[in-house]
Amino acid sequence: MDKAQTEEQIKQAFITSLRLLAASPKSGQEIKKKLAGKGYEDSVIDETLSRLRSQGIVDDTLYAQDLIARLTQGKAAGRHKVAFELKRHGVSPKVQKDLLESIKDEDETERALEQARFKWDSWSKLEPQKRKKRLYDFLIRKGYDFQIVQDILQKLTRETTEEEI
Repeated sequence: MDKAQTEEQIKQAFITSLRLLAASPKSGQEIKKKLAGKGYEDSVIDETLSRLRSQGIVDDTLYAQDLIARLTQGKAAGRHKVAFELKRHGVSPKVQKDLLESIKDEDETERALEQARFKWDSWSKLEPQKRKKRLYDFLIRKGYDFQIVQDILQKLTRETTEEEI
């Protein structure tokens, strides 16, 4: 391929990338996979990503921060679920590590407790063991740490027992 053809390919890949980003935010890795799936050569993809990054259109750190905010605030997900989603979306391990460390344990526990109270109350008609099992499964699926889940179960069980007295 000569220089003019390569430049035309890069321009087409750039336009394709902008269309992908207009539909929804994406990490650099996701764009790379989409472009490869459309048959673009690696050199064209790398140059396109380089241009997107230099113009500030693609920034994996900002993308990851936005993803974390959506997961923790919108879906009340725990740290494990957030880590899984960051990895699934192709965010680099260094960025993952830095951003996961920014999630405070107290905030995560508070979110989990809020979710747990809502579910706990809605399952009040269930027998105690089944109620605890459902809540445990729910919080683990949400991505909360085992110890946080155990602490919340103990707290809610104590509160329920105190109310009955």
